Amino acid sequence: MTTWRALYHLGRADFLERVRRYSFLISLALTAYFSYVCLPPNHATYVTMRIDNHRGTYNSACVGTLVAMLTALILSLVGFYLVKNAVGRDLRTGVGQILATTPLTKPLYTLGKVLSNFAVLAVMVGVMAFAAGAMQLARREDMTIHPWQLLAPFIFIVLPVMATVAGVAVLFEVIPVLRGGVGNVAYFFLWITGMGLSAGIPADANPWWRSADLMAFDTATPSFFSACDAAFPGCGASKEFSMGFNFGSGTVWNLTTFHWDGIHWSITAILERLPWVGIGAGFALLAAVFFHRFDPARERGKKAPAAPGEAPEPEERAARPATMHVRLSPLASAARRFSFPSLVEAELRIALKSVSRWWYVVALILMVGGLVSPLAISRFWLIGAWIWPILIWSAMGTREARQGTEQLVFSIAHPLSRQLPACWLAGVLVAALTGLGTALRLLLARDLAGVLVAALTGLGTALRLLLARDGAGLAAWGVGALFIPTLALALGVWSTSSKLFEVIYMLLWYIGPANRVAAFDYMGATGVSSRSGTPFVFLMCTLILGALTLAGRKRQIRS
Repeated sequence: MTTWRALYHLGRADFLERVRRYSFLISLALTAYFSYVCLPPNHATYVTMRIDNHRGTYNSACVGTLVAMLTALILSLVGFYLVKNAVGRDLRTGVGQILATTPLTKPLYTLGKVLSNFAVLAVMVGVMAFAAGAMQLARREDMTIHPWQLLAPFIFIVLPVMATVAGVAVLFEVIPVLRGGVGNVAYFFLWITGMGLSAGIPADANPWWRSADLMAFDTATPSFFSACDAAFPGCGASKEFSMGFNFGSGTVWNLTTFHWDGIHWSITAILERLPWVGIGAGFALLAAVFFHRFDPARERGKKAPAAPGEAPEPEERAARPATMHVRLSPLASAARRFSFPSLVEAELRIALKSVSRWWYVVALILMVGGLVSPLAISRFWLIGAWIWPILIWSAMGTREARQGTEQLVFSIAHPLSRQLPACWLAGVLVAALTGLGTALRLLLARDLAGVLVAALTGLGTALRLLLARDGAGLAAWGVGALFIPTLALALGVWSTSSKLFEVIYMLLWYIGPANRVAAFDYMGATGVSSRSGTPFVFLMCTLILGALTLAGRKRQIRS
């Protein structure tokens, strides 16, 4: 078999295995819905692209470019987590050991996995392009479909981005330290950095420098500004340009529209996008250097049912052989004695078992920083303190599936009223201890209610708020300490994977506390949100998530 034929069949087999999953159909449905929300009608409550108070008419050029750029922006993040399981699946199912006995080379294997990743992402891009054309007709601002203007942005903007993401996903999988939750968190911050660098490239830069613009922001925006300035003189000089999901302070956005003919895809513009395809292939070849070809010695003699922080796919769990049902002898009266504090201690020990000493050093620095800093700075320390334990929280609710101990854990006496609350309380204690500094700062203000909350839920950040007599801030802190582990446990129980919590929590953390958006500030880091109704909203979300956790665990026990 020739090299190219082997590469084709390797990528094709992996692609077909993925697209036959129910999760892939759900991803396609969500992708089509995303195209719908990318094109809000005029006088909507949000906009996705505007210059001052103007936007382009929804013709094929504008629809194709707008949806393509938003697809590149979002799918470059979400797509990574969707396809980052190709090598791990071969390891879990034993297919990798079979492939290791064949003449298949390491570069060919990693290239095949990148090809499979790219094919999956390309299908999703194709669905977005088709849905964008349908949405153009649905908005009824321009009923003429121009295929080239509609599809060219998806081909030259989005597909090179997907090739890069496909390569990075395989590279992260073959590097042991980046294979699990550490890699998921690292990629999120890498994505943020990449977006900032891409947006910072000046429009008048030379072609080689512009080719470093992964998202092609400067390929589209100059002509967009020119069309706006031609329709509304002075619009081109406006600095009020935004792309993304922006919600107005009032009820609706009232924007005027202008005609835009789209991007002129010259040979130079196309060549500026091609290097990213090569970079994706380059990541595949670099991954071959780190790939150990499923060597059992490199896996430390373990077959490992799942990568760190990962649980087997639902289809893989369903394929496990059925076990024989047996009737257990009833417990003796002495064995029925129960100590809830001991169970909480055990859950906390399990959660912190794999944590290194350096983790505790950083946590102590964040805690002390929140205690000794002024109140405004103490809130900033809390932002760091409550992103640091993300890998501990993300394991909540997934540990049983990841370690294959579901039958053992779910067969204990009262798993809903004992083990599940103990696991949740252990997560709350982690939040309380890492946010200890700000809690202690409040305690020094001699606020008795704050003292009780600090004693029950943690002392770091809460004590700092007590010193400032900030009862509202302490309440927001307490709600955050309850909300985070509840969110982790709910998502872990229902998805049996740590990946979903890591992605959702990092997005919530980045949009809310890190960017000081009060509506999404679940920890009161902005100060304003702690005095509004935001803590109450997140408290209600915590209660709803708690109910969902109980329902999900009941479903697991029955199955």
